[in-house]
Amino acid sequence: MDNEKQMRVLVLDDDSFMLEFITHLLQELGVSEVLVAENGRSGLYILAGQVADIDLLICDIEMPGMDGIEFLRNIADQDYRGKIALFSGVDANLLKAAERLAVARGLNIIGTLPKPVTIGAIAAMLEKIPISASQISVSDKALQVLDVTDIEHALASDQIGIYYQPKVSAITGYVTGVECLTRWQHARHGCVLSDNFISLVNQAGLINDFTHYVLRKSAEQLHVWLQQSIDLKISVNVSMENLDRFNLPELYEETIKKCGIPVEYVTLEITESKLGKDFAKTLDILTRIRLKGFGLAIDDFGTGYSSMETLKHLPFTELKVDRLFAHGASNDLATRAILESSIKLGRILNLNVVVEGIETEADYRLATELGCDEIQGFFIAKPMPADEFVEWLIAYEAMLDDF
Repeated sequence: MDNEKQMRVLVLDDDSFMLEFITHLLQELGVSEVLVAENGRSGLYILAGQVADIDLLICDIEMPGMDGIEFLRNIADQDYRGKIALFSGVDANLLKAAERLAVARGLNIIGTLPKPVTIGAIAAMLEKIPISASQISVSDKALQVLDVTDIEHALASDQIGIYYQPKVSAITGYVTGVECLTRWQHARHGCVLSDNFISLVNQAGLINDFTHYVLRKSAEQLHVWLQQSIDLKISVNVSMENLDRFNLPELYEETIKKCGIPVEYVTLEITESKLGKDFAKTLDILTRIRLKGFGLAIDDFGTGYSSMETLKHLPFTELKVDRLFAHGASNDLATRAILESSIKLGRILNLNVVVEGIETEADYRLATELGCDEIQGFFIAKPMPADEFVEWLIAYEAMLDDF
């Protein structure tokens, strides 16, 4: 690769030869800076001393002393937000289990690299790391200075922007809707991804204001698109912390109607792993939301604690299979089996089944073959601002029409 990537990578492995080998591969691929650590404790020490962000952390899970699992637990406890790739020579099922554990701890795992590592596998991993300024998120150190006042100001001054990630029909390939995701356009820190500030919103007690803001802005944009004959549906994430008021269905219905769009064009996505404290109240509110005409999706299906009970009792219309059970399913038998069974379950329950986190053509083809309804992921497109999304949509549909 001729062009140098302005990227910083930290590699953890107890084998000095492997460290040297991977460093060489990364440098061949144009990575500007490679840091190495021979064990978990050294890795923690190096991370603690960084001023600039680490763009990718490559971590062996099998190391003496503090192994990779312990290291990941430590950085998860420190709320580490950087991108991570796991690699090891252990059994593929064990490596996959380590990946699922890391995701369950809230870490941003972008893939696994079985040993022996090839330059092609590392190149594919680096391609998952956006390096344009619009995609670089604020560092953890910068986030530590953000407070409630910053959030309040961001909402009041429209600093929270909405990005739209398309969902396509598994049958036709055409775009059927978008998931509405937030990006904080911070004056000092640039583009801040929602994962980096949503906990602050919750801590500040502003989750109701925040969700209402996102719902309103997304509905206003949909109204504009419908006026332009862009016929799509929108999906908006709703926190369980929102489901604390019995009048919530009326509040959401009023917001949508004021924006001049049909309620049936809006799906609210509820994260499964957060379902639950006052079940009767939750069931009351969600049932009345459905009576108003909203779609209701169970998000991140399979990562919570009571999947079957959740589907049995709550009035969902859509099941979103988490990326953990879609990414790499085309070449991993266990992941494929879970993906296939999740899709079958959704079909049996007459739910619209969306597979998210699709990043490769092989996984895309598998998801369609297994009978899902819609597909979402970077293989289709990344989340985009409204104007960029429209440009992409025109080009994408023109490409489909040419076939």
